[in-house]
Amino acid sequence: MQAHFVGKVITQWLPDGREMQLCEPFEFVAANGQRWLAPAGVIVDGASIPRFFWRFIGSPFCGRYRRASVLHDVYCQHHNDETTSAIVHQMFFEAMRCDGCPAVLSLLMWLAVRVFGPRF
Repeated sequence: MQAHFVGKVITQWLPDGREMQLCEPFEFVAANGQRWLAPAGVIVDGASIPRFFWRFIGSPFCGRYRRASVLHDVYCQHHNDETTSAIVHQMFFEAMRCDGCPAVLSLLMWLAVRVFGPRF
């Protein structure tokens, strides 16, 4: 099976100006068939890229990593016993590649979340 996205990321900005709430469900289906759902109503804050790197990588809400970052946010906030941080970070990498993010940037962002991201 080929990895693919289902639906579109449709959001509304929240009053704080940094977070967004999903208005519709959005999904990523990994190559192994695992489905990663971001349900309507969840709150996301984009890719956690330090401001210094924005001019090299991009800001939290742009780039080919944008849809992957929505799913990564959801599963870092709402994980269960079967979903380890390593699995969520790997999904982030696969979703970025599926969305056309360059291999080097995808690897760099995956490495950043593996080293500095949440562990559960």
